[in-house]
Amino acid sequence: MSESADARGREMVAFVQISVSDPGELNSLRKLVQRIPGLEIEQVPGRPGPGEQGTLDLLQVAATAGGGGGALLLMIRTLPEFIRSRRRDVSIALKSGELELTITAATAEDAVELIAKTLDARRP
Repeated sequence: MSESADARGREMVAFVQISVSDPGELNSLRKLVQRIPGLEIEQVPGRPGPGEQGTLDLLQVAATAGGGGGALLLMIRTLPEFIRSRRRDVSIALKSGELELTITAATAEDAVELIAKTLDARRP
């Protein structure tokens, strides 16, 4: 995960892009993530891949130096409950650098553990 600074000069220590399989759920997910201190959230248009004509919006989440990986880990631990609370099947895709992972209701708990281990391994 790369480091940078936001427009207010705060150091950002980690970035994650989040997309949802059902675009109608993105706003609900954004509201949930915004409640977590130490995170900056921005809704941005996705970029189409080769041969694609359009994409869905996604959330770009940055952890501030004060919140760090702990805030991201808290956010990630809320995702399984978010997925299970939906009326229909929803999957969430996470991307951070080269790491890409899709979480579904069936894989939610395993995914949280994998992400937690990855974040712990990247801490200095």
